[in-house]
Amino acid sequence: MLESRKDNYYGFEVTMYRVSDHLWISNLMPNAQHLVNQFNCNKMMWVQTTYTTDEIELLFNVSSQSLK
Repeated sequence: MLESRKDNYYGFEVTMYRVSDHLWISNLMPNAQHLVNQFNCNKMMWVQTTYTTDEIELLFNVSSQSLK
């Protein structure tokens, strides 16, 4: 089972799931996007962005089935 935590993103209550040591992906939010927390090794900081399911599959090689 994946490690998870609750987070608040601009009023949205999201559940973040740990995919790897440097990557957390949320469940699907009402705006049809996922919140992604990714560690940037060049800047040595966590970066928070939103992506669609298709973008996550392409960029991070994470199956859409595991995001449900």
